[in-house]
Amino acid sequence: MVALAIILGIIALFALIFNVRIKVTVEMKDELFLTASALGIKIPIIPQRPKKYKLRDYTPKKIAKRAAAAAKKAKLDAEKKTNKDAEKALRKKEKQEKEAKLTKAEKKALRKKKMESLPPIPDMISLFLNIIKVLFSGLFKKFHFHVERLRIKVGGADAAQIALVYVAITNGLHPVFAFLDKVSNLHGVNKADIEISTDYLSEEIVADVKLGFSTSIGGVLGAVIKVAWKALVGWIKISPKPKSQEPQKPDKTLTDNKENTEKIPEIQQSGASRA
Repeated sequence: MVALAIILGIIALFALIFNVRIKVTVEMKDELFLTASALGIKIPIIPQRPKKYKLRDYTPKKIAKRAAAAAKKAKLDAEKKTNKDAEKALRKKEKQEKEAKLTKAEKKALRKKKMESLPPIPDMISLFLNIIKVLFSGLFKKFHFHVERLRIKVGGADAAQIALVYVAITNGLHPVFAFLDKVSNLHGVNKADIEISTDYLSEEIVADVKLGFSTSIGGVLGAVIKVAWKALVGWIKISPKPKSQEPQKPDKTLTDNKENTEKIPEIQQSGASRA
């Protein structure tokens, strides 16, 4: 009974974790703010919270200890990099020496064998397009985009530049929103505070934006597994199959020679009996 309760508790915990919704909010006015929230807990990403310093962590002994640890780590990293570079150079040299010993015919045969080990290019393109299709229909549909505020004042060096940027932004917003609505879930566009204007007295673009997106861990994980499975199965289907080894046909000349060799003792035996 206790084991059953533990199992049910673990299942409930995983169900809760997979159904937790994570929301990321992007807000930009005078500076950029990026915040993630889950279960009502907000975690600022940009700008990060200022680090708190404690005086007891900056005694001469602790400073010397941290400096020694940093120097030791730097030395180990330098040794690892040197060894890695030496191994890479050795492998490259061995490969060049091996290729230098090959004839043109052998190099051509190796290239042909390598190409035969890869799937046909049309099949690879078809698989890539299928993965993209599943990605858009499966993964992106798990995301919910929210638009709350989008105010942009377009400035620039001259009036022609300002007009071009203004036209590009106003003409590009609708296709972007239509694309997001098609591949995902778009909310709040009709009620959002959206205003695109020009400012010929300013030489820069000023944006006052508040956007966000939310999703669940389980939904994204399930979609990722689906995409990975689709890619794996598709790759197995288009991968070249190893050629089956057909049984070699016996050489007719060798067979005839063998039959003639078997007939010689018979002829000699019949000749001896007649004598």
